[in-house]
Amino acid sequence: MRPLLDAVVGRRSRSPQARPRHFSLVDFGADTVKAVVVRREQAGARVLGYGFAPAAGRDLSGGRADVAALAAIADEALTAAEDQTETASQGKVVPDDALFCVPARLTRGECFTVRQTRLDPPTPIAARELKAAWERVERLARERLPLLGDNSVTWKPLSLTPGAVTVDGHYVTDAVGLKGRELSLSAFGVAVWPSVLRATEAVAERLELALVNVVATPQSLASVVPQREAILVNVGAQGTSLSLIWRDALVATHWWPQGGEFFTRSLVQAFGCSPEEAEALKRAYTDHALSVKDEGLVTRSLAAPVDAWLGTLAAALRQMATAEAARQPASAPLTPNHHEALPDRIYLTGGGSLLPDLSRALLSLASTTALSFRRSLEVESLGRRLGSRTPVLLDVPPHPVSDLLAPAISLATCLE
Repeated sequence: MRPLLDAVVGRRSRSPQARPRHFSLVDFGADTVKAVVVRREQAGARVLGYGFAPAAGRDLSGGRADVAALAAIADEALTAAEDQTETASQGKVVPDDALFCVPARLTRGECFTVRQTRLDPPTPIAARELKAAWERVERLARERLPLLGDNSVTWKPLSLTPGAVTVDGHYVTDAVGLKGRELSLSAFGVAVWPSVLRATEAVAERLELALVNVVATPQSLASVVPQREAILVNVGAQGTSLSLIWRDALVATHWWPQGGEFFTRSLVQAFGCSPEEAEALKRAYTDHALSVKDEGLVTRSLAAPVDAWLGTLAAALRQMATAEAARQPASAPLTPNHHEALPDRIYLTGGGSLLPDLSRALLSLASTTALSFRRSLEVESLGRRLGSRTPVLLDVPPHPVSDLLAPAISLATCLE
């Protein structure tokens, strides 16, 4: 992942010998701020402790009062995580360096592709030629990322994740030394509100942390998905983030405001109870702590909102599949599965994903005529698979805590 910003306040430039061993990873969720303390090891990053703190309605997009409150909330979560490190190591670990995760709802992303016809196809592609092509992608991202969204805000380019490389339509892992007429490179760029970036810097300064990096949640989570091609659904409190991962690279994202709170409100309307009572009911339902009769009542009450949520997701998936097919090189060889066929593995994560109705709903996408999947559709919790993609992670918390912490834990991949 390449930073597109020239600098972030508090970032440190270190020599390889001076690289710190311990880091704090913080996810600023809408409902809860999550913190994880990790130790870099030869095989990856080991989770030493984790902590939670209620966000209390505070947000990175708020003003100075929110920043001050968020710093206190993040400190509470970090303290809880640091306290746990005493049992996992030979003493309490309090890292000076941190990585922050920015929620998907506060970011915008787009996939950029550069194709260039080579003047001398028989000549092998040189490293400098590939570097020049990447520089073209970066320039394109810098020019277009600030223009994403409405015209009232100039978005700040944040980072660029390298994607697919093709030579004459054939996907390759390294183009250097290969021969061909056309070289194509793709990358997924992310932009963020300037005020959000300033807020992360201010929080780090208040906590006296060196801010090593600021990463968008979709980019961070995509790095820990076990499959090279997959669909990632992150259900948070205020909304859901959908990501398409193709050939081991993030190529498209979409966020919409239907998440955990959306389902809680539906229970408020169905049972005429308070939001607090509805939230407690939803948690009991998720934990299978209700009677068979009451569970059936909740299932029926959630049917309509789950269908609405699934409809939005299906429409976004169809749009992603069409856009990705259009991005394929014209010279790419056709396969029995046409280009608009989607990956057959869906990973669910986030606190809202624990609602059992969502995994059942996602499986029903296989019968949706507007969508085509490569093989039989499978739905799985990402939290259960964290740590399976070596050398990324070791010793992650058990499910379902791992799904709550997934965005924060996935920041560990940005250390490599």
